[in-house]
Amino acid sequence: MRHIKTMPQLETFGRVRLSQHFFMRDFLYSEISNFYGLANIPENPDRAISAGKRLCTELLDPLVNTFGPIFV
Repeated sequence: MRHIKTMPQLETFGRVRLSQHFFMRDFLYSEISNFYGLANIPENPDRAISAGKRLCTELLDPLVNTFGPIFV
């Protein structure tokens, strides 16, 4: 996936399912970036998806399965 430059691309990126319980959009919101007016969009979307899938499947999903819903 190329660098995200348009709102439709960002919407599509946010809908990428990382695991059973998480989508990419769950990791895109940042109060700090909103405060400073910065876009919280990764420079390398493919790398972000790969790292996000690994984080979710190896750590976050087991936590959800053990303790119930969590919000990142």
